[in-house]
Amino acid sequence: MNQNIQPVSAAQSGKAYRMGRIFGPDGKTVVLPLDHGTMLGRVAGLEDPVRALETFLPLSCDGFLIGPGLASRTAPMFAHRNAPARLLTVDSYWKAGEVGTTAMIAAIASAAALGVDAVKVLMPWNTPAAGRAATVNMVSSVVQAAAPLGLPVMAEPIAFEMERGPEAVQVEADGCRVAMELGVDILKVAYPGDVGTLASWHSELHLPIVMLGGPQGGATSDLLSMVSDAIRAGANGIVIGRRVWQRPIDEAASLLEKLYAIVHGTPVSV
Repeated sequence: MNQNIQPVSAAQSGKAYRMGRIFGPDGKTVVLPLDHGTMLGRVAGLEDPVRALETFLPLSCDGFLIGPGLASRTAPMFAHRNAPARLLTVDSYWKAGEVGTTAMIAAIASAAALGVDAVKVLMPWNTPAAGRAATVNMVSSVVQAAAPLGLPVMAEPIAFEMERGPEAVQVEADGCRVAMELGVDILKVAYPGDVGTLASWHSELHLPIVMLGGPQGGATSDLLSMVSDAIRAGANGIVIGRRVWQRPIDEAASLLEKLYAIVHGTPVSV
């Protein structure tokens, strides 16, 4: 028997397999989210999510973050050996004033039946105590349901609709720590604004951290610089959507290739 092979449970084996599909041998990933319709409805640039997936599937991308309807309808596109990973958004969230409401949109057993590689939940953290308690209950329930199925859980601690600044960063730092304590496997976070802060999160939390992109805006050079800084600070990749696909397709494809090169440290083809 190979002494380097340690016995593991079926769930542990399944989770290791799925994490290996999301993150490459370099421990990095580029995920393109197309799940915005689960919360925002008919988003500009994503009016036809099936066509968007068909467009971006051949490009430089390690995985897609999608909703349950899109996952079900497009499963045949991924039914081949070298298909990218699929991560499934299983909740949605709406906020009016300080009060927000979360709704589960897919059962964890359904996610496993769809054959996805992870499930993702939103963690709005700039809410009153009752809202945080409800969020903790939801995330804990997802983690507990996903564990015996070998499904990794990605959580997105976020200062929802809060002006970016030190206060929002602190809210998200606290949310990241809570998410880690709840047993999530991957953190999706906004760039905190400097390399040192992100590096400290990376060293403290002992989890893969991927950067979100947020709404379209700002110069392309700023986005590339942010991703470069994040990778230098130890980030494990990106989950950036609107800042890619809310562009003409040629421009979006070129940007995605540049982002992929930065994340994986590979040359950009000319």
